[in-house]
Amino acid sequence: MSSTSNTAKDLNDHLKFLTAQDNLSDANANRLFKYAADDYSSIAMGTDGVQKFDDRSHDTYPISTSTVTATNPKIELDKSFLQMDRVTITLSDGTEQPLKAIDRRDHKDTSLLKVYGTGTPTAYDVDGNGLEVFPHPLQDYVVTVYFTRAAKYIDVTDDTNEIGLPRTHHYYFILHACRQLGFRTIDSNRVDIAGELIKWEGNDSSGRMSGGRIRDYYSNRDEDRPRRIRVKNRSYQRFGRT
Repeated sequence: MSSTSNTAKDLNDHLKFLTAQDNLSDANANRLFKYAADDYSSIAMGTDGVQKFDDRSHDTYPISTSTVTATNPKIELDKSFLQMDRVTITLSDGTEQPLKAIDRRDHKDTSLLKVYGTGTPTAYDVDGNGLEVFPHPLQDYVVTVYFTRAAKYIDVTDDTNEIGLPRTHHYYFILHACRQLGFRTIDSNRVDIAGELIKWEGNDSSGRMSGGRIRDYYSNRDEDRPRRIRVKNRSYQRFGRT
């Protein structure tokens, strides 16, 4: 491990140093950093571009495959799928074909099965934690879901593995945890910390967040792509925090 790497223990040590909470338990520190990770993920997922947000600490790719059949056109979605970026099926010739997102609410008086019938799936509908393809298949197809997941929770006893997020953003986790500790200790400095966090999280203007180092980083890191003016129209499905 490089001497410049930050482990979870490094972050916890600095948190204790800044707050003088030397007796902070590992369990409490892990919980503080957990909420920091959730807020960080929410900002990153809401502003990433073609390069989708992911934590390098995950040991798998954010891709899931399942099989739909004539008798079971549905698949269960894992709770870690906080955001679905793309859904495809693999045709008999090996071609991967994208499916379009539809919503049963657009056909209130008619079932989607009646609208689409049976055949080669071209669309999908998400209902709760399940995904159903339409038309319903007459044979087996492999369905691939490309998804975005939250940052991995850290363990402050880990002094070996580098945190899998940009190293220049690690200080955000410490500031976020400091603010939470400030509420417990009635620390007047938490007002100053809140001001520092705005530099990372951005400002709220009429209920819409903008700016901030995290948002700027994920919205501008596709440097090799030509810049275009485009309407923001995302077709992914969002799922609640677990």
